[in-house]
Amino acid sequence: MFRRYRASRAIAATIGALAVAVLLMPVAPALAGDVPRIENGAEPAQGVVTLQLEELWRAGGEDDEDVIFGIVARALVDDDNNIYLLDSQLAEIPVFSPDGELMETLGREGDGPGEFRGPSDMCFLPDGTIGVLQGFPGKVVKLGMDNTPAGTWTLGDPAAGGFYMMRALRQSGGNVVAGGTEQRVDQAAGIVTRESFVASLAEDGKRNIDYTTDEVVINLQELRLDELELIDSADRRYDVGPDGRVAIAIPRYGYEVSIFSPDGTLERVFTREYESWTRDERAAGIWQRILESVRDQQAPNAPISWEDKEPDVEVLHMAGDGSIWVLTSRAMWDPPEGIFTQYDVFSPEGHFEKQIQFVCEGDPRDDFLFFAGDDLAFMVTGFWDAALSRFGGAGAADDDEEAEPMAVICYRIKNES
Repeated sequence: MFRRYRASRAIAATIGALAVAVLLMPVAPALAGDVPRIENGAEPAQGVVTLQLEELWRAGGEDDEDVIFGIVARALVDDDNNIYLLDSQLAEIPVFSPDGELMETLGREGDGPGEFRGPSDMCFLPDGTIGVLQGFPGKVVKLGMDNTPAGTWTLGDPAAGGFYMMRALRQSGGNVVAGGTEQRVDQAAGIVTRESFVASLAEDGKRNIDYTTDEVVINLQELRLDELELIDSADRRYDVGPDGRVAIAIPRYGYEVSIFSPDGTLERVFTREYESWTRDERAAGIWQRILESVRDQQAPNAPISWEDKEPDVEVLHMAGDGSIWVLTSRAMWDPPEGIFTQYDVFSPEGHFEKQIQFVCEGDPRDDFLFFAGDDLAFMVTGFWDAALSRFGGAGAADDDEEAEPMAVICYRIKNES
Protein backbone atom coordinates (compact mmCIF):
# COMPACT_ATOMS: atom_id res chain seq x y z
CA MET A 1 0.00 0.00 0.00
CA PHE A 2 1.33 3.42 -0.94
CA ARG A 3 0.74 6.60 1.04
CA ARG A 4 1.68 9.96 -0.44
CA TYR A 5 2.79 13.10 1.29
CA ARG A 6 4.95 16.02 0.36
CA ALA A 7 8.39 16.61 1.87
CA SER A 8 11.95 17.39 0.89
CA ARG A 9 14.94 15.07 1.07
CA ALA A 10 16.45 17.16 3.83
CA ILE A 11 13.26 16.88 5.88
CA ALA A 12 13.19 13.12 5.45
CA ALA A 13 16.78 12.81 6.64
CA THR A 14 16.16 15.06 9.64
CA ILE A 15 13.10 13.07 10.65
CA GLY A 16 15.12 9.89 10.36
CA ALA A 17 17.73 11.24 12.77
CA LEU A 18 15.10 12.60 15.12
CA ALA A 19 13.49 9.19 15.40
CA VAL A 20 16.59 7.88 17.18
CA ALA A 21 15.42 9.59 20.37
CA VAL A 22 11.68 9.10 20.17
CA LEU A 23 9.57 5.97 20.12
CA LEU A 24 8.24 5.29 16.65
CA MET A 25 4.84 3.91 15.71
CA PRO A 26 3.86 1.07 13.33
CA VAL A 27 1.83 0.56 10.15
CA ALA A 28 -0.08 -2.69 9.49
CA PRO A 29 0.62 -5.11 6.64
CA ALA A 30 -1.88 -7.61 5.34
CA LEU A 31 -2.25 -10.69 7.54
CA ALA A 32 -2.89 -14.23 6.37
CA GLY A 33 -6.43 -15.38 7.10
CA ASP A 34 -5.37 -18.68 8.72
CA VAL A 35 -3.01 -17.12 11.29
CA PRO A 36 -4.22 -17.75 14.88
CA ARG A 37 -5.57 -14.60 16.49
CA ILE A 38 -5.86 -14.37 20.29
CA GLU A 39 -8.26 -11.67 21.40
CA ASN A 40 -7.94 -10.66 25.04
CA GLY A 41 -10.25 -8.59 27.18
CA ALA A 42 -9.31 -5.47 29.10
CA GLU A 43 -8.46 -7.26 32.37
CA PRO A 44 -5.58 -9.71 32.99
CA ALA A 45 -6.42 -13.24 34.11
CA GLN A 46 -4.11 -13.13 37.14
CA GLY A 47 -4.71 -9.53 38.19
CA VAL A 48 -2.17 -6.84 39.06
CA VAL A 49 1.23 -7.42 40.66
CA THR A 50 3.35 -4.67 42.23
CA LEU A 51 7.15 -4.89 42.10
CA GLN A 52 9.42 -2.68 44.15
CA LEU A 53 12.57 -1.65 42.33
CA GLU A 54 15.65 -1.81 44.55
CA GLU A 55 18.33 0.76 43.75
CA LEU A 56 21.78 -0.77 43.33
CA TRP A 57 23.78 2.25 42.20
CA ARG A 58 23.58 5.49 40.26
CA ALA A 59 25.97 7.42 38.05
CA GLY A 60 25.95 10.93 36.59
CA GLY A 61 23.74 13.72 37.83
CA GLU A 62 24.62 16.78 39.89
CA ASP A 63 26.62 14.97 42.56
CA ASP A 64 28.84 12.90 40.28
CA GLU A 65 31.91 14.80 39.09
CA ASP A 66 33.44 11.80 37.33
CA VAL A 67 30.63 10.62 35.05
CA ILE A 68 28.82 12.80 32.53
CA PHE A 69 26.10 11.51 30.21
CA GLY A 70 24.65 12.99 27.04
CA ILE A 71 21.65 10.78 26.18
CA VAL A 72 21.67 7.16 27.32
CA ALA A 73 19.69 5.10 24.82
CA ARG A 74 20.41 1.44 25.65
CA ALA A 75 21.84 -0.82 28.36
CA LEU A 76 23.34 -4.29 27.95
CA VAL A 77 24.51 -6.76 30.61
CA ASP A 78 27.20 -9.36 29.85
CA ASP A 79 27.75 -12.78 31.42
CA ASP A 80 29.83 -11.22 34.22
CA ASN A 81 27.01 -8.74 35.01
CA ASN A 82 28.99 -5.78 33.71
CA ILE A 83 26.75 -3.04 32.29
CA TYR A 84 27.27 -1.32 28.94
CA LEU A 85 25.46 2.00 28.40
CA LEU A 86 25.14 3.49 24.93
CA ASP A 87 25.45 7.27 24.98
CA SER A 88 23.99 8.40 21.66
CA GLN A 89 25.03 12.02 22.12
CA LEU A 90 28.62 11.50 23.24
CA ALA A 91 29.03 8.52 20.86
CA GLU A 92 30.61 6.20 23.39
CA ILE A 93 29.85 3.19 25.59
CA PRO A 94 30.78 3.59 29.26
CA VAL A 95 31.15 0.19 30.95
CA PHE A 96 30.25 -0.23 34.62
CA SER A 97 30.97 -3.07 37.04
CA PRO A 98 28.02 -4.76 38.78
CA ASP A 99 28.45 -2.39 41.74
CA GLY A 100 28.48 0.75 39.57
CA GLU A 101 32.21 1.46 39.15
CA LEU A 102 33.14 2.99 35.79
CA MET A 103 35.64 0.50 34.36
CA GLU A 104 36.30 1.71 30.81
CA THR A 105 34.77 3.43 27.81
CA LEU A 106 34.37 1.72 24.46
CA GLY A 107 34.11 3.38 21.05
CA ARG A 108 34.40 7.02 20.16
CA GLU A 109 33.00 9.58 17.77
CA GLY A 110 34.42 9.61 14.28
CA ASP A 111 34.45 7.92 10.89
CA GLY A 112 37.41 5.59 11.28
CA PRO A 113 37.59 1.93 12.32
CA GLY A 114 35.63 1.33 15.51
CA GLU A 115 34.17 4.85 15.40
CA PHE A 116 30.60 6.05 14.88
CA ARG A 117 28.41 9.14 14.93
CA GLY A 118 24.94 9.53 16.43
CA PRO A 119 24.54 5.87 17.48
CA SER A 120 20.92 4.87 17.95
CA ASP A 121 21.21 1.35 19.39
CA MET A 122 23.53 -1.56 20.14
CA CYS A 123 23.46 -5.28 20.87
CA PHE A 124 25.75 -8.21 21.54
CA LEU A 125 26.31 -10.04 18.23
CA PRO A 126 26.55 -13.83 17.88
CA ASP A 127 30.29 -13.64 17.09
CA GLY A 128 31.03 -12.15 20.52
CA THR A 129 31.41 -8.52 19.44
CA ILE A 130 29.27 -5.50 20.24
CA GLY A 131 27.34 -4.11 17.29
CA VAL A 132 26.78 -0.35 17.47
CA LEU A 133 24.10 0.95 15.14
CA GLN A 134 24.88 4.31 13.55
CA GLY A 135 21.66 6.12 12.71
CA PHE A 136 22.70 7.97 9.55
CA PRO A 137 24.18 6.95 7.27
CA GLY A 138 23.10 3.58 8.55
CA LYS A 139 25.78 1.06 9.45
CA VAL A 140 26.74 -1.37 12.20
CA VAL A 141 30.16 -0.76 13.73
CA LYS A 142 31.53 -3.88 15.42
CA LEU A 143 33.75 -3.62 18.50
CA GLY A 144 35.65 -6.34 20.31
CA MET A 145 35.17 -6.54 24.05
CA ASP A 146 38.70 -5.13 24.36
CA ASN A 147 37.63 -2.08 22.31
CA THR A 148 39.43 -3.16 19.14
CA PRO A 149 37.68 -2.47 15.81
CA ALA A 150 36.07 -5.66 14.50
CA GLY A 151 34.70 -4.55 11.15
CA THR A 152 31.70 -2.69 9.79
CA TRP A 153 28.42 -3.76 8.23
CA THR A 154 27.54 -1.15 5.64
CA LEU A 155 23.82 -0.73 5.03
CA GLY A 156 22.58 0.73 1.76
CA ASP A 157 24.45 1.95 -1.31
CA PRO A 158 24.49 5.75 -1.75
CA ALA A 159 26.16 5.32 -5.13
CA ALA A 160 23.05 3.47 -6.32
CA GLY A 161 20.76 6.28 -5.16
CA GLY A 162 19.77 4.74 -1.85
CA PHE A 163 20.80 4.99 1.78
CA TYR A 164 19.65 3.75 5.16
CA MET A 165 18.48 5.62 8.26
CA MET A 166 18.62 3.16 11.15
CA ARG A 167 16.86 3.24 14.50
CA ALA A 168 16.98 -0.10 16.30
CA LEU A 169 19.14 -3.22 16.61
CA ARG A 170 18.28 -6.34 18.62
CA GLN A 171 19.78 -9.82 18.93
CA SER A 172 18.62 -12.90 20.78
CA GLY A 173 18.68 -16.57 19.97
CA GLY A 174 21.21 -15.84 17.23
CA ASN A 175 18.74 -13.68 15.30
CA VAL A 176 20.03 -10.16 14.59
CA VAL A 177 17.12 -7.86 13.74
CA ALA A 178 17.34 -4.23 12.64
CA GLY A 179 14.73 -1.54 12.22
CA GLY A 180 15.12 1.44 9.94
CA THR A 181 14.28 3.08 6.63
CA GLU A 182 15.76 2.60 3.19
CA GLN A 183 15.49 5.77 1.17
CA ARG A 184 15.80 5.77 -2.63
CA VAL A 185 16.04 9.02 -4.56
CA ASP A 186 14.92 9.58 -8.15
CA GLN A 187 16.37 13.01 -8.87
CA ALA A 188 14.98 13.20 -12.41
CA ALA A 189 11.39 12.51 -11.32
CA GLY A 190 11.68 14.51 -8.10
CA ILE A 191 10.55 11.50 -6.07
CA VAL A 192 11.90 9.92 -2.90
CA THR A 193 10.70 6.47 -1.87
CA ARG A 194 11.14 5.59 1.81
CA GLU A 195 10.65 1.98 2.88
CA SER A 196 10.49 1.43 6.63
CA PHE A 197 11.26 -2.12 7.71
CA VAL A 198 12.00 -4.57 10.50
CA ALA A 199 14.33 -7.21 9.07
CA SER A 200 16.91 -9.80 10.06
CA LEU A 201 20.54 -9.27 9.08
CA ALA A 202 22.62 -12.04 7.53
CA GLU A 203 26.12 -12.95 8.72
CA ASP A 204 27.59 -10.31 6.40
CA GLY A 205 25.26 -7.65 7.79
CA LYS A 206 23.08 -7.46 4.69
CA ARG A 207 19.31 -7.15 5.04
CA ASN A 208 17.90 -10.65 4.88
CA ILE A 209 14.33 -11.53 5.97
CA ASP A 210 11.72 -8.76 6.11
CA TYR A 211 9.24 -9.21 8.95
CA THR A 212 7.26 -6.09 8.08
CA THR A 213 7.68 -3.21 5.64
CA ASP A 214 5.84 -0.02 4.76
CA GLU A 215 6.53 2.25 1.80
CA VAL A 216 5.95 5.99 1.48
CA VAL A 217 6.38 7.99 -1.74
CA ILE A 218 7.56 11.60 -1.32
CA ASN A 219 6.95 14.32 -3.86
CA LEU A 220 9.82 16.80 -3.61
CA GLN A 221 7.90 19.62 -5.27
CA GLU A 222 5.83 20.52 -2.24
CA LEU A 223 6.23 20.23 1.47
CA ARG A 224 4.13 19.14 4.46
CA LEU A 225 5.21 17.78 7.85
CA ASP A 226 2.62 15.40 9.26
CA GLU A 227 3.42 13.15 12.23
CA LEU A 228 1.24 10.26 11.11
CA GLU A 229 2.58 10.21 7.56
CA LEU A 230 6.17 11.11 8.36
CA ILE A 231 7.06 9.14 11.48
CA ASP A 232 4.58 6.25 11.65
CA SER A 233 6.41 2.91 11.23
CA ALA A 234 7.24 -0.32 13.06
CA ASP A 235 11.00 0.08 12.90
CA ARG A 236 11.53 0.65 16.61
CA ARG A 237 8.47 -1.05 18.09
CA TYR A 238 9.72 -4.63 18.25
CA ASP A 239 11.86 -7.05 20.21
CA VAL A 240 13.52 -10.44 19.74
CA GLY A 241 12.93 -13.36 22.09
CA PRO A 242 15.37 -15.98 23.40
CA ASP A 243 14.36 -18.41 20.64
CA GLY A 244 14.85 -15.80 17.91
CA ARG A 245 11.16 -15.08 17.45
CA VAL A 246 10.25 -11.46 16.72
CA ALA A 247 7.34 -9.53 18.27
CA ILE A 248 6.21 -6.37 16.48
CA ALA A 249 3.46 -3.91 17.39
CA ILE A 250 2.34 -3.16 13.84
CA PRO A 251 -0.77 -0.92 13.86
CA ARG A 252 -0.63 2.43 15.60
CA TYR A 253 -4.14 2.00 16.99
CA GLY A 254 -5.87 -1.24 17.88
CA TYR A 255 -3.38 -2.75 20.40
CA GLU A 256 -2.14 -5.59 18.21
CA VAL A 257 1.12 -7.55 18.42
CA SER A 258 2.35 -9.94 15.72
CA ILE A 259 4.73 -12.83 16.46
CA PHE A 260 7.06 -14.05 13.71
CA SER A 261 9.31 -17.10 13.61
CA PRO A 262 12.96 -16.34 12.75
CA ASP A 263 12.33 -17.40 9.13
CA GLY A 264 9.67 -14.69 8.74
CA THR A 265 6.55 -16.86 9.13
CA LEU A 266 3.74 -15.00 10.87
CA GLU A 267 2.79 -17.43 13.66
CA ARG A 268 0.07 -15.58 15.54
CA VAL A 269 -1.42 -12.22 16.43
CA PHE A 270 -2.76 -11.16 19.80
CA THR A 271 -4.82 -8.16 20.80
CA ARG A 272 -6.21 -6.58 23.96
CA GLU A 273 -9.26 -4.40 24.50
CA TYR A 274 -7.89 -0.92 24.95
CA GLU A 275 -9.10 2.66 24.64
CA SER A 276 -6.53 4.86 22.89
CA TRP A 277 -5.05 7.54 25.13
CA THR A 278 -5.74 11.12 24.10
CA ARG A 279 -2.66 13.26 24.45
CA ASP A 280 -2.70 15.84 27.17
CA GLU A 281 -1.29 19.31 26.66
CA ARG A 282 2.24 18.26 27.56
CA ALA A 283 2.37 15.21 25.28
CA ALA A 284 0.86 17.12 22.36
CA GLY A 285 3.31 19.94 23.03
CA ILE A 286 6.30 17.62 22.74
CA TRP A 287 5.28 16.53 19.25
CA GLN A 288 4.42 20.09 18.28
CA ARG A 289 7.90 21.27 19.32
CA ILE A 290 9.55 18.39 17.48
CA LEU A 291 7.80 19.20 14.23
CA GLU A 292 8.25 22.95 14.66
CA SER A 293 11.97 22.41 15.22
CA VAL A 294 12.28 20.38 12.02
CA ARG A 295 10.23 22.94 10.10
CA ASP A 296 12.24 25.90 11.39
CA GLN A 297 15.55 24.25 10.50
CA GLN A 298 14.60 22.83 7.12
CA ALA A 299 11.38 24.30 5.71
CA PRO A 300 10.12 27.50 7.35
CA ASN A 301 6.92 27.65 5.30
CA ALA A 302 5.83 24.03 5.63
CA PRO A 303 2.53 23.31 7.39
CA ILE A 304 2.75 20.84 10.28
CA SER A 305 0.24 18.51 11.96
CA TRP A 306 0.33 15.92 14.72
CA GLU A 307 -1.99 13.26 16.14
CA ASP A 308 -4.49 13.78 18.94
CA LYS A 309 -3.78 10.33 20.36
CA GLU A 310 -0.68 8.37 21.29
CA PRO A 311 -0.11 4.95 19.69
CA ASP A 312 -1.65 2.21 21.82
CA VAL A 313 1.62 0.29 22.25
CA GLU A 314 4.72 2.29 23.16
CA VAL A 315 7.33 -0.36 24.06
CA LEU A 316 7.71 -4.13 23.57
CA HIS A 317 9.99 -6.37 25.62
CA MET A 318 10.43 -10.14 25.21
CA ALA A 319 11.60 -11.69 28.48
CA GLY A 320 13.86 -14.68 28.92
CA ASP A 321 10.89 -16.97 29.59
CA GLY A 322 9.28 -16.00 26.28
CA SER A 323 6.62 -13.76 27.79
CA ILE A 324 5.84 -10.49 26.02
CA TRP A 325 5.75 -7.27 28.04
CA VAL A 326 3.82 -4.32 26.62
CA LEU A 327 4.01 -0.70 27.75
CA THR A 328 0.84 1.11 26.70
CA SER A 329 0.50 4.80 26.00
CA ARG A 330 -1.65 5.30 29.09
CA ALA A 331 0.84 3.51 31.34
CA MET A 332 3.72 5.50 29.89
CA TRP A 333 2.17 8.95 30.04
CA ASP A 334 -0.44 8.68 32.80
CA PRO A 335 0.33 5.73 35.11
CA PRO A 336 -1.70 5.03 38.28
CA GLU A 337 -0.90 7.29 41.21
CA GLY A 338 2.15 6.13 43.14
CA ILE A 339 3.31 3.90 40.28
CA PHE A 340 6.21 4.80 37.99
CA THR A 341 5.03 2.61 35.15
CA GLN A 342 2.95 -0.48 34.37
CA TYR A 343 3.41 -3.29 31.85
CA ASP A 344 0.87 -5.71 30.40
CA VAL A 345 2.37 -9.23 30.45
CA PHE A 346 1.30 -11.86 27.93
CA SER A 347 2.20 -15.54 27.81
CA PRO A 348 4.36 -16.72 24.88
CA GLU A 349 1.09 -17.83 23.27
CA GLY A 350 -0.38 -14.32 23.59
CA HIS A 351 -2.75 -14.66 26.55
CA PHE A 352 -3.12 -11.59 28.81
CA GLU A 353 -1.88 -12.97 32.13
CA LYS A 354 -1.16 -10.02 34.42
CA GLN A 355 -0.18 -6.40 34.80
CA ILE A 356 3.05 -5.55 36.60
CA GLN A 357 3.39 -2.19 38.28
CA PHE A 358 6.84 -0.82 39.10
CA VAL A 359 7.39 1.36 42.14
CA CYS A 360 10.48 3.59 42.35
CA GLU A 361 11.41 7.23 42.60
CA GLY A 362 11.26 9.47 39.55
CA ASP A 363 8.78 11.31 37.38
CA PRO A 364 7.39 9.19 34.53
CA ARG A 365 6.68 12.34 32.56
CA ASP A 366 10.36 13.33 32.52
CA ASP A 367 12.34 10.15 33.17
CA PHE A 368 12.43 6.86 31.25
CA LEU A 369 12.81 3.27 32.48
CA PHE A 370 14.05 0.39 30.35
CA PHE A 371 15.13 -3.20 30.89
CA ALA A 372 18.47 -4.94 30.54
CA GLY A 373 17.88 -8.66 30.82
CA ASP A 374 15.22 -9.93 33.22
CA ASP A 375 16.70 -8.82 36.56
CA LEU A 376 17.81 -5.22 36.00
CA ALA A 377 16.10 -1.98 34.99
CA PHE A 378 17.71 1.38 34.30
CA MET A 379 16.15 4.78 34.79
CA VAL A 380 17.42 7.65 32.67
CA THR A 381 16.51 10.92 34.37
CA GLY A 382 15.53 13.95 32.30
CA PHE A 383 15.29 11.79 29.17
CA TRP A 384 12.68 13.85 27.30
CA ASP A 385 14.35 17.19 27.98
CA ALA A 386 17.68 15.84 26.76
CA ALA A 387 16.19 14.24 23.66
CA LEU A 388 14.31 17.35 22.60
CA SER A 389 17.23 19.64 23.32
CA ARG A 390 19.56 17.51 21.22
CA PHE A 391 17.44 18.02 18.13
CA GLY A 392 16.95 21.73 18.58
CA GLY A 393 13.58 21.69 20.33
CA ALA A 394 12.70 23.21 23.68
CA GLY A 395 12.82 20.85 26.64
CA ALA A 396 9.80 18.84 27.65
CA ALA A 397 9.26 21.07 30.66
CA ASP A 398 9.43 24.11 28.38
CA ASP A 399 10.47 26.50 31.12
CA ASP A 400 13.42 28.75 31.89
CA GLU A 401 15.05 26.45 34.45
CA GLU A 402 18.36 24.89 33.52
CA ALA A 403 18.01 21.12 33.14
CA GLU A 404 19.85 18.97 35.68
CA PRO A 405 22.61 16.71 34.37
CA MET A 406 21.34 13.31 33.28
CA ALA A 407 21.72 10.45 35.74
CA VAL A 408 21.36 6.70 35.29
CA ILE A 409 19.97 4.66 38.19
CA CYS A 410 20.44 0.89 38.17
CA TYR A 411 17.62 -1.08 39.81
CA ARG A 412 17.19 -4.71 40.69
CA ILE A 413 13.71 -6.05 39.99
CA LYS A 414 12.63 -7.68 43.26
CA ASN A 415 10.30 -10.65 43.65
CA GLU A 416 6.57 -10.28 43.16
CA SER A 417 4.52 -9.10 46.15
